[in-house]
Amino acid sequence: MSDLKVRRVVLYKHGVGYYEREATVTGLQSLTLGFKQREVSDVLKSLTVLDLSGGVVSAVSYESTTPIEQLLAEIALSIPDQGSLTGLLPQLKGAQVSVKVTGESDRVTGVILGIDTNETRTSAGIAKQIRLSILTEKSEVRTFDLFDVQVQLLDESLRRDLDFYLKTNLAAKKKDARSFTLFCEGAGERQIRVSYVLEAPVWKATYRILLNEATSGGEATQPLIQGWAVVDNTSDEDWENIDLSLVAGLPVSFVHDLYTPRYVRRPVVQVKESTGVLPPTAEAAVDSMLMMYDEEGEDSDAMEGALSAGPARMRKISAARSINMVSAARGGSPRDSGVSSVATQTRERQVGDLFEYTIDRPITVRRNQSALVPIVLKPFSGRTALLYQKEARPQNPMRCIEFENTTGLTLEGGPITVLDKGSYVGEAMLDTLKPTEQRLIGYAVELAVKVLDNIESFDERVSRVVIRGGTLKAHYANVRQTTYTFSSKADKDQTLYLDHPREGSKWTLLDNLKPHEITENFWRFKLTVTSNGVTKFVVRQQQPTQSSFSLSDFNDKQLVIWIEAKYLDAKSIEVLRQALTLRQEIADLETQLANIASEQQKITADQKRIRENLSALADRTSDKELRERYLRTLSQQEDRLEKLEAETQQRQKDRDTNRVRLNNVLARLEYDAAV
Repeated sequence: MSDLKVRRVVLYKHGVGYYEREATVTGLQSLTLGFKQREVSDVLKSLTVLDLSGGVVSAVSYESTTPIEQLLAEIALSIPDQGSLTGLLPQLKGAQVSVKVTGESDRVTGVILGIDTNETRTSAGIAKQIRLSILTEKSEVRTFDLFDVQVQLLDESLRRDLDFYLKTNLAAKKKDARSFTLFCEGAGERQIRVSYVLEAPVWKATYRILLNEATSGGEATQPLIQGWAVVDNTSDEDWENIDLSLVAGLPVSFVHDLYTPRYVRRPVVQVKESTGVLPPTAEAAVDSMLMMYDEEGEDSDAMEGALSAGPARMRKISAARSINMVSAARGGSPRDSGVSSVATQTRERQVGDLFEYTIDRPITVRRNQSALVPIVLKPFSGRTALLYQKEARPQNPMRCIEFENTTGLTLEGGPITVLDKGSYVGEAMLDTLKPTEQRLIGYAVELAVKVLDNIESFDERVSRVVIRGGTLKAHYANVRQTTYTFSSKADKDQTLYLDHPREGSKWTLLDNLKPHEITENFWRFKLTVTSNGVTKFVVRQQQPTQSSFSLSDFNDKQLVIWIEAKYLDAKSIEVLRQALTLRQEIADLETQLANIASEQQKITADQKRIRENLSALADRTSDKELRERYLRTLSQQEDRLEKLEAETQQRQKDRDTNRVRLNNVLARLEYDAAV
């Protein structure tokens, strides 16, 4: 149990709690605080100690993480769990003690010699008697029945060692407990305040919305929101009459181990030793001598770099503004339903991005218990409506509340229970809501309204054609039309909000359709669903795309398609026809060049065959006629090759000329028009 009582607790939404404790001290006095081992690093990181009356806190000591064997290593004592007295006294041999026999007034002072065990035979059997032997101040050896005397240690240092031994062993039994001792110095009576931050359960918000709540006169009033905070005390200590604050927001917090001792490896500097001088010995002369030196190097692994943390970037906190809150929702006559009987006793204030609820009156939460604390009870601007989201429920819209936060407070996120005229009608979830923010809060399915939607898509319809630099770009518009049909069996007209998916930023609305508002993923439209009738709503949207074509690759079939679709004007079509003619001429020339090259390859192959045959002929008269025929054929083929080479050059020249003309025709063509 701590000497300092909890006086204030501040709980946050990111898993920490701020605690303040206070105690009164007089003169030189120490105070004790107990924590669990896992909490010590947070305490060391955040502990703040103030003497509010002019004194000082000279030091704060706490139990280290050194193993018990190391803590007790310098104490020459060991007390067994069984036979503790008979096990301890032999270790105190030579210690100054004072012995008093039970029932006698005199005390005997001396030093311990040891203990002896005597066995005596009795009618009941053999009895063992343990006796303590001491050497008195008069140099007398006296023995006493160990369990019939009181032994007092006179050695002050030995008493301190024994006290430390016992306390250390007791602390080791409490494996999860660590004690902090605060040493306070000053004059007279003073007030000590201690604060720190620990891991704590987050506080949770839960709300009730009351619709159509009637007054004593029977008239419906503005809807009310009632908020509660769920607070958990998981500590081992009661919170008695503490000041409680609840903070919404996310200040920076982290875990950093300050409890575990750290050691830094120091560089090792080796001592250079010199040996004694031996008598010199003369050696025989040599032409050269090789001398080797063994140089000692420094251990590069002897040091480790220190780890330094970079500065944390903190957000600037703007000036705080206070918001006062009335304890009851409305003045005037009390409500018949008794809603105002649970009045909030809360003060709120804005601190930068943080919003704080402070409970006006002290509260008590017992250890390992929780409490439900009222934090808000106020009217707000709101009305019922319908919300249709196909992803939530395709067949029906949801009944919801158009919630406008006119309470002046930041409402932390949490579950909502909705009551209408005192009856339960549904539940919802509320995200964190700043003042003046609006939100649609769905709480029930509207079964009286059925929904059908029909989606039609019209893809790849050319909307614009651009020709520039020999490239044709066709701009398309993927058009999608969705028709929503709302069939209502309700007896009154209802306002409905329709959430239509946006499907990315490239989709745009057609027909000058304007949404009521735009969310991250939806266009939200507002319309009225007529009672006992059918209401249709059409949403047309388009997504622009484009494709590119090289005009030099156009063929007759593609040109016919573009002419029939009337994507181009007459002038552009005529230019494309010229381009097609030039492309055809170029293609014919390429074909002719290919045919010439093929013929040249055949002639070359035939000439190779003829030359091989000529080399095989002899000087005989019979071979003379055949040789002359081969030579005439070779001569004719050479003439043909020369002619083919001339034709090749001419065809290549004509082809290159047509290519230049084609490029010039396409380069001069520019066209940009909507279809």
